[in-house]
Amino acid sequence: MTGSASAPSRAGRFYRAVWRWHFLVGVLVLPFLFLLAFSGLLMLLSKPLDTALNQSLQTVEAGADPLPASVLLQTVEQQYPHAAVKLYLPPQGADQSARFSLQPHFHAGHGGHHAPATVVYLNPYTGELLGDHDPAASLYARIKEFHGSLFLGDLGDALIEIAAGLAVLMIITGLYLAWPKGGLRVLMPSRSLRNREDWRGWHLSIGWLIALPLLFFLISGLAWTNIWGGQLVQPWGSLPGTGFDASKGTPTVVQEHASMNEAGLHRVPWAVEQTPMPQSTPGNHPLRLDAVVSEARSQGFGNFRVHFPQQDSGVWTVSATTIAGDLTNPGDERILHLDQSTGQVLQDIRFADYPAMGKAMAASIPFHQGDLGLWNWLLNLLLVTLILALTLTGGLLWWKRQSRRAPPRSEPAPARTVAAIMLVIAVAFPLSAAALLAIILVDALLSMRKADPTTP
Repeated sequence: MTGSASAPSRAGRFYRAVWRWHFLVGVLVLPFLFLLAFSGLLMLLSKPLDTALNQSLQTVEAGADPLPASVLLQTVEQQYPHAAVKLYLPPQGADQSARFSLQPHFHAGHGGHHAPATVVYLNPYTGELLGDHDPAASLYARIKEFHGSLFLGDLGDALIEIAAGLAVLMIITGLYLAWPKGGLRVLMPSRSLRNREDWRGWHLSIGWLIALPLLFFLISGLAWTNIWGGQLVQPWGSLPGTGFDASKGTPTVVQEHASMNEAGLHRVPWAVEQTPMPQSTPGNHPLRLDAVVSEARSQGFGNFRVHFPQQDSGVWTVSATTIAGDLTNPGDERILHLDQSTGQVLQDIRFADYPAMGKAMAASIPFHQGDLGLWNWLLNLLLVTLILALTLTGGLLWWKRQSRRAPPRSEPAPARTVAAIMLVIAVAFPLSAAALLAIILVDALLSMRKADPTTP
């Protein structure tokens, strides 16, 4: 009898300890999770809005024969003499405009990585200049900047990384607490919202529905953070710099594919950003844009973009990627590098060349952003709405709790055990582990202070 009575008691103490740490982490994470979900919702809604606002720049009346790309390029160079052309986007349909991306001359020699850009729109049939705009100043780009850094730069990036890593722990503890001990009734909450228990039922039900999608959003979003993503995971998931034959070009590689990105705009897949680019053989007769476009079409490219050489030894690059909006199928991604003088193919990078982690991220990041088609956009709208509901019900549970200022009490031994388990899991996310360790130390000091009868 004693053994059977003590086992539930131990289980109950462990349950209360898990609940306590779920509460502590949740209080810290929910505000960030709400901001990320809400800004993610606004990003999804702003995409079609930006398209509608720029309709006059993006669409033209379909004609018979479009002008050569080199003729359009001459118009751009004449109208923008103080800028360097970095990118050409051929029309993606008969009624679509041609686009060039420009950057100030002083950025061109360094690849223009994260430099401000101006996109110029032209009628491909008449050569008429339709207008220009800064893509980093669009509604979508501004919301995306907040989504990634809270407008706080590296500090905001670090705060989001900490919150996302702790949110993973919140999901794990939440699933443990919500495990259906009485069958699947947890998925069918009360229809009323009269008291705290009704709200708790809805919180548990929504948590079960959204746990795995939320975990996916957190992990794929963490891939863009500075520490966990940029310094730990991305190098491991990137193409090796020696994975291609560099003997066709010069042996010294000084640029990475990230140089193809612009301020607020990702042009190349996550798996390729840190991979070195080849270099061209010096020559006196550089390849013309028309020849590069012709080569791209002969190579089987459909929707694509052409990146101009940015250095004396730079290369022409033809790319078609999901993250840039050229494709909706990550398996079709391709990046082709051509010698700027001879047109020789120096590198031909395809989805099959990505390492396993790179393939996973090439598929998950466009899904995270809702870029894989209308179905993906609609599904993400539903998922972020559920995440918002989860954060709101969690916040209401905290608000309706009578003793809001203090976490739930639990016995020291189980609490320490759960804290140790969470810390071990959090080691996968260094910044989050450091934050959790600080929380554990503060909690231990406060507990000791309360336990000491001599403390004033």
